[in-house]
This record gives sequence, C-alpha cells and structure tokens, in this order.
Amino acid sequence: MKTKQILSIMHIVAWILFIGLCIKAGALIISFFVSLFVNEYAVQNIYLGLDFSRLYNFSQLHYIITVSLIILIASLKAYLFYLLINVFRKVDFNSPFTEPVAQLLSKINKVVLYTALIALLASGYSAWLHQQTFFYPYNWGAQSLLFMAGVVFIVALLFKRAVEIQSENELTI
Repeated sequence: MKTKQILSIMHIVAWILFIGLCIKAGALIISFFVSLFVNEYAVQNIYLGLDFSRLYNFSQLHYIITVSLIILIASLKAYLFYLLINVFRKVDFNSPFTEPVAQLLSKINKVVLYTALIALLASGYSAWLHQQTFFYPYNWGAQSLLFMAGVVFIVALLFKRAVEIQSENELTI
C-alpha cells in the first residue's frame, strides 16, 4: 500500500513540474517575441532576471539562436514530464511490466539523450560566444542531463528485460 501512495504522490509531483515547465517555456516564448517585435528593452529581463542585452547589442542573430535553444530545452523538459505522466497513467500495479510502459521509458530515454546533446551543443556555442563577446556563458545543464540519460537508459533496459521475462513466464504457465 505504501508503494501505491508514493507513486500517487510522484504522479502529482510530475503534474506540478510539467505545468511549471510549460509555464516557463511559454513565458520564455512570449518574452522572446516581445523582445523582438514589441519592445527591445525586454531583452534586459527575458525571464527571471536573464539579461541578454549585451548579446542582443552584439548580434541579433546570436540572440535569436541562444534564446531559441533555451526555449527548445525548456520545451523538451516539459515534454519529458508529459511522457512521465503517461507512464504513471499506463502502469498497472498488478502487472507493471508491460510493453507500452517499456516503450514509453525507451522514448523518455531518447528525449533525455536528445535534450542532453542539444544542451552540449548549446554549451559549446555559449562558450564560443563568450570568447567573441562579453556574453556570460549560460548554464545549460548538459552534464546532469547526460547523467540522467544514462540512468534512464539503464532503467529502460531493465524494464524491457522484465517485460521479456514476464512474457516468457506467461507462456510457460
């Protein structure tokens, strides 16, 4: 009974994080478009104190690329929690090792890996921009995303193997 309660709480937490990340991505998108088309002074506080005014003054193209990468990563993180919510919806506590859940975990692994690779590329781009300008390099969180991709990969493989074992046991009975 305790496991079900913990998983129910985790499901609620996943919903809260999903909603928060959607709000963050939406706020970034709106702030980005406001800074480009309505008021360029919005560049000084694009989201929660992010000041990209130096970068904007250096090159509007580099500003667009940098903020687009931030929006992309924020959106992918929100999508990850959407997939996690779907895992909680599809898991059956009587028979948790099913093919749809294993496929969702595999999809989560791919999205985390793609997000980590994009964050690595963005980190390299940010370091290059730092050398070209006085732009402060943004923390993309690539290392933690790569670690998370490794952990999710292991869990997905274990889950896939558990599905195989469970199906073999059902065939022998």
